[in-house]
Amino acid sequence: MNGIPEFKHTAKAEKRKRRRNMGRIFYLDAANGNDKNNGITPDEALKSLEAANRIVFGEGDKLLLKCGCVWKGMLCLHGDGDRFNFAQVGVYGDGEAPLIDGNGAYAAILLDGVSYWKVKGLRICNHSSERCVRQGICISAKPEGITAGIEISDCEIFEVDGENRRAMPVYQSMYWNGAVYVTFPGRTSAQDHLHDIVISNNYIHDVRTSGIRVNQQEDFINDIHHTHVVVRGNRIERTGSDGVIVANCISPLIDSNVCFDAGALGTLEDTQLIAGIWVCATRDALIQRNEVARTRMFENDGTAFDTDWGTAGTTVFQYNYSHDNEGGFWLDCMKLNHNRDCEETILRYNISMRDGRGIAVYDQGILTEWYGNLFFHEKPIQICCFDEGENFHFDHNVFCIPQETDWQKAHYEENIVNDSQWLELIQYEIQNPNWRDHVTEKLCKFVGVTR
Repeated sequence: MNGIPEFKHTAKAEKRKRRRNMGRIFYLDAANGNDKNNGITPDEALKSLEAANRIVFGEGDKLLLKCGCVWKGMLCLHGDGDRFNFAQVGVYGDGEAPLIDGNGAYAAILLDGVSYWKVKGLRICNHSSERCVRQGICISAKPEGITAGIEISDCEIFEVDGENRRAMPVYQSMYWNGAVYVTFPGRTSAQDHLHDIVISNNYIHDVRTSGIRVNQQEDFINDIHHTHVVVRGNRIERTGSDGVIVANCISPLIDSNVCFDAGALGTLEDTQLIAGIWVCATRDALIQRNEVARTRMFENDGTAFDTDWGTAGTTVFQYNYSHDNEGGFWLDCMKLNHNRDCEETILRYNISMRDGRGIAVYDQGILTEWYGNLFFHEKPIQICCFDEGENFHFDHNVFCIPQETDWQKAHYEENIVNDSQWLELIQYEIQNPNWRDHVTEKLCKFVGVTR
């Protein structure tokens, strides 16, 4: 052909083509739609969730729900988007965000074995007169291979009548549901797991379940395989059990969440043991910039944070703010079902104010480093409840606490206790809307680092 090479499609060209593909748009209108319509314009909108459940979506496709409308039942999404062109569920029109009430179904929205989806801007509830394992939004991976690319953002999830009883058969207990529940059917592996899961900027409140839960369906502590899991910027208020629990993940990020009143809808008889934000069966988890307050204490625990069973590597809690948690600041359960690859927990640059019984609950015999933290208490507290804290190393922390505090067997180096300048600083800064940032900067400076 006159020396001109014949053009051939390349993988990159195909990817560019996919990025340009805007996909199809389907409209859902509970008031004026009709399931006999084609659904491709607002005037030809479909009506029911059943009609939406029959659609097999592809790359770039969108399902848009009309504002002001209410549906009862479960939205079950089928088909995969593309890593460059996600399928999406969103909203259209004016007025209050559309509401899906699961009406007692397993979940109000179910993403079962699908990849590359975004769900944004919806209101979700799941009412029932009876408790059982029940979700607001459920992400369940396919049983083999990698399920990837799920984002849940800017949704309001409330009144999910799920399970908050601990003393139930294991897979029927409170640990197997949530307002947002992310799981894998069975056991994960290097070849079979979840990847790129982002739960962000949702408002979760008044749910009988936990707020956000990530795990695998079978309870094995050394299965740590989910990758790129992020829980960020969510506001969680008044749950029946824990606020956020992340398990079975490599290097998960739990960042900038607010968790108030975890356990407020629970009871001593039912809920028994909870914490605000915690990890188990994770490797190198990072929990930072969260605010946790008023976590309830029932039989025990009731702390803002927790490093729990099966953790591996180094777990880091940094730049968090906790206050008024009934059970204390941090719970040590690292040695329960001990993962031999567990190295330590680091707690640094956190602010803890008026947290219940004390600074830590239990000492499980694994190194815990504390530095650059501020602990402010108006009543006598314990450094470690139930144990002597001999594996705790406190270096360059600030304690504003009653003098009669028992330091137990913890190791101390260059800490500040009841310094008048720090007390005056706290009283002054707390009037400033940005006081936490200012105090944290001073804590970092005290340690000798720049934030």
